[in-house]
Amino acid sequence: MLFVISGPSGVGKTSIIKKIIESDDRFKRIITCTTRKKRSDEKNSQDYFFLSQKQFKEKIKNKEFLEWAFVHNNYYGTLKKTLKTFKKNVSPIINIDFQGALQIKKKKIKAIFIFIKSESLNELNARIKKRGEIIKKEDLKIRLDNAKNEIKQAKKYCDYIVINKKNKLDQAIKKILKIFSKYSKI
Repeated sequence: MLFVISGPSGVGKTSIIKKIIESDDRFKRIITCTTRKKRSDEKNSQDYFFLSQKQFKEKIKNKEFLEWAFVHNNYYGTLKKTLKTFKKNVSPIINIDFQGALQIKKKKIKAIFIFIKSESLNELNARIKKRGEIIKKEDLKIRLDNAKNEIKQAKKYCDYIVINKKNKLDQAIKKILKIFSKYSKI
């Protein structure tokens, strides 16, 4: 079973998935591609496959992506071939933007869609600012407006919505693991 985790920028998707994978080797994260600049704590082929825009567009042209989206001035996508690399006893988890999740949903790929949100937009705003990225005011507004829209759509398209409350990451992880246990046959 494929588990699709989506949600607004800064909501804690990566932290949640990292902790789940560290605690249970039955789950593995699908490494996705991006054209954004690598952060200081990230490694190529471990956190993302960091590609140039030219490389990414070539993969789009060659229809190599299961899904892809242009988000916050960067491309993000999941290569089809990465799904084929998983062993039978492992459930893949994909951490993607909501646009990408909708593409997978529309392709009717068998998956469980989980949307992560913060308890409020004010909290989300604080988390985005805390990341250490330099974000212009207008870009922050776009991210928060996108988050509002995604939350509305998630109610319609996602199987589950999990709130990642401030300083309560373990609670969100427990809820997600409970969802995983319903669908994972491993």
